[in-house]
Amino acid sequence: MNEGGLLLEEEKETKRLYRLSLWWVEHRVLVKRIGYGLFIAFDAILLLFVGWHLLNAYAIKYGAEQGIVLRMVALGQEDLHRYTLAESADDLGQNEVRIISIGDRRYDFYTVLQNPNDDWLAEFEYAFTLDDGQTQTRQGFILPMEEKPLAEFAVESDVPVSSSSLVIESVRWYRLDHHLISDYSTWSGDRLNLTIENAQYEQETRFDGEVYGRTTFKVRNDTAYSYYDVGLYILLQRGSSVVGVNRTMLSVLESGEETEVTVNWFGTLPSVSQVEVIPELNIFDVGVYKPLAGETTRDTRTRIFR
Repeated sequence: MNEGGLLLEEEKETKRLYRLSLWWVEHRVLVKRIGYGLFIAFDAILLLFVGWHLLNAYAIKYGAEQGIVLRMVALGQEDLHRYTLAESADDLGQNEVRIISIGDRRYDFYTVLQNPNDDWLAEFEYAFTLDDGQTQTRQGFILPMEEKPLAEFAVESDVPVSSSSLVIESVRWYRLDHHLISDYSTWSGDRLNLTIENAQYEQETRFDGEVYGRTTFKVRNDTAYSYYDVGLYILLQRGSSVVGVNRTMLSVLESGEETEVTVNWFGTLPSVSQVEVIPELNIFDVGVYKPLAGETTRDTRTRIFR
């Protein structure tokens, strides 16, 4: 009994599937041939397209395209040159050299060097000129955006020295790697936080009656790092003029340590109104860091590149 026409619908579905299957059996070979033909046609068009562009590039328009490439290279070199000049380091600045007589035909030479670049460290050689030559060549460095003293002490001269200039040679520039130091002012501030306190100058008399000067001050290391060979420039000033210069070095300065320093002055003693102490420390030199016991210090020179 056919209730609701179910047997009729089943019969229609069977006939439809039968017709599809029969069509596929009869046309399967043709369908495959058409597919192969389309693939071969596409492949042939692709080969013709590539072949045409190769022929056009290396035979038909080769000369014209070479000219375009050469013009692009020339223009690119000009752009690269302009970019290099824009990004290169500015020259170091310097003040006039001050000559300070300390008696017995001896002179101290003093000047101030400025690095106007905020992401370039410089290492160099320097000397001070004399009438008949120049002083001994020294090695120096200057940090980014730093203003620091340079000096030569107790230079003997048979003739009075009235003028001199600073000679800087063999300058080697190193640029900060901003991937490692994103904010140099913060990075350097964490390492250069050396506090100078109670800087005083006074003259005293020895037991033999000779008068000499004495400078005393305290250095406190407020950083998280301990250092070797911390340089300290001591400037004696009368008003705004520097009338005396000296330099000493602390072999070790521990983190959190406060050290009292005494520097004696001999020879001609100036009248002094104030004392300024300027630390000198190359925070990019791994040799200045004192490692903790069992710790290997990371070479901070990896943070810059030439």
